[in-house]
Amino acid sequence: MIACAAAPTAAWSRPDAVSRALTAAGGEAVLRRVLAVAWRGTARMMLGKVPVDLNVETRIEPFVRGRSDTWLESEGRSTIRTVMVERDSAFLVHEGAQTALAPEQARFERQQFGAYAYLLLAPAFVSAASATRLNAAREGYPPIALTLARDGRIAAADYRIGTPDHEGRSLRQHFSLAGSVSSNGVRFPRVITIVQDGRPLSRLTIRDFSVDLDAA
Repeated sequence: MIACAAAPTAAWSRPDAVSRALTAAGGEAVLRRVLAVAWRGTARMMLGKVPVDLNVETRIEPFVRGRSDTWLESEGRSTIRTVMVERDSAFLVHEGAQTALAPEQARFERQQFGAYAYLLLAPAFVSAASATRLNAAREGYPPIALTLARDGRIAAADYRIGTPDHEGRSLRQHFSLAGSVSSNGVRFPRVITIVQDGRPLSRLTIRDFSVDLDAA
């Protein structure tokens, strides 16, 4: 869900950590050419204490737009729900009806897609806080803290976003990342688990992954 503005240049205060992360994700030269990433997979969402299993199809143009289709695994595509995010708006499509989301909800969905865009590193301003910790920022989005594994892959991320309501609170989200999928030289986590304010929220498992690159 997000067309691509020019990517800011990464900070190189500790080039060892930043360059290791870029290399592990496919290399800066390739990552800067990413126009969109897309995946198909499954997700287990927690609605309170009740787990719900979903099929998921998502496409993200980093920090520009995105779309995610989800439907109940037990009932098929007849239950499909689509969230579409543009730079300044967002929409929900369900049962043939398209509804504009309220500004707070649109911001929440946009920031959620932003978390996945940050995993591509190159579209953001990235600096190293230590040999295993990166900070990344992009104008219009909350910053994110990334923890690296020994091989430079992103193993975890911590992200604070606004709630989708009028309360003005923020939510703490912790992402645990495991495994790897790849396309066109770009490597991305296969399994993404999210804990929100200390409670399990979702576990996404990517089955099929694809990347669109601009012309070399």
